[in-house]
Amino acid sequence: MTTVSPNPEYTLTIEHPDDTNMRVRLGDTVTLSTVESISHEILHELKHKETINIQVDLSEVETLDSAGVGMFLRIGRELQEHGGQIVLENPPAHIQKFLDLVDWDRLIVLEKVPPPRHGNFFESLGEEAFDIVHDFGKLNIYIGRITIAMVWSLQHLLKVRWLEVVTLVQRTGSNALPIVALLATLIGMVTAFSSAVQLRQFGANIFIANLVGVGMTREMGPLITAILMAGRSGSAFAAELGTMKISDELDALTVMNIQPLHYLILPRLLAVMITMPLLTLFADICGIFGGMVISAISLDVTFRAFLNQLQGAIGLWDVFSGVLKSLVFGLLIAAVGCYRGIHTSGGAIGVGRSTTASVVSGIFLIVIADSTFVILFHYLGVG
Repeated sequence: MTTVSPNPEYTLTIEHPDDTNMRVRLGDTVTLSTVESISHEILHELKHKETINIQVDLSEVETLDSAGVGMFLRIGRELQEHGGQIVLENPPAHIQKFLDLVDWDRLIVLEKVPPPRHGNFFESLGEEAFDIVHDFGKLNIYIGRITIAMVWSLQHLLKVRWLEVVTLVQRTGSNALPIVALLATLIGMVTAFSSAVQLRQFGANIFIANLVGVGMTREMGPLITAILMAGRSGSAFAAELGTMKISDELDALTVMNIQPLHYLILPRLLAVMITMPLLTLFADICGIFGGMVISAISLDVTFRAFLNQLQGAIGLWDVFSGVLKSLVFGLLIAAVGCYRGIHTSGGAIGVGRSTTASVVSGIFLIVIADSTFVILFHYLGVG
């Protein structure tokens, strides 16, 4: 039986010498514009026959492109599933040169995707532990490199990219003032409002200044600022450096003999370490102002009485301890954000994972560092 296609762009003749073989004679154009209809006709014939072998005569083909080669590979794979094969015969010289570029033996083999493997609980636990240990090793190397870079910056102040540091200070500091002011004021108001009921019962209204002042300067101010900085700047650093990593910009800097650690990471560390203490002092002022407003409304404590009590309640160490914490928090936030960024892999999804990991890791380290400070200050007798 012979089937002839009437299409004007190509010639297609299909013959069936027997039930298991098919001969296909192609002519004219086998390109992207014609492969869809050609493959449709051939596959339509295969559905109605028990054909497992196809011989394709290319002697009359004038033009063949990669789409035509892909069509032959697809048909060959379908035949392979039933133990058959496709054979290309009599190609013209210019077509043969193009076909010689194709690794048929490798491309036509069907790669079987292994079924998803589900490990047991202990296997998953072991893999997670191995990943943590591996990540911890890379983190130690990173900490060592950061330490060396910080020492280098102190010895070579003129070589630090201070213009970039100033730009980053504006991004991480001044641009964050509104959200820090809003959140710190609300925290101060909530703290004062929550304590007002209990203090009123004991006639200790005036001590609201002690509670708000010490709480904001020692704990709440540094913590609020650090958490905001982790979510705002730490994630931005991870996303920026992660995008640069997957687009090979970091490798390009290395090829140009520019160290990404000094060129990108060090300015971010310095900028956050500069802005964090300043933002913390600003958060302290806003939080105390919020508490003072609620004290005047709920406890009838005037602004003058509040400020007089506050002056005796907090000392220089209370403010300095909060600033010291914020300095360490800032270093941790910037370091973790940059670390997650430069170790990004996996395209856009990897950037998203790195951004999320930077925020989670940053907040976790902030809580650990704050707990360490509290215990240390307690045993030193200054807490």
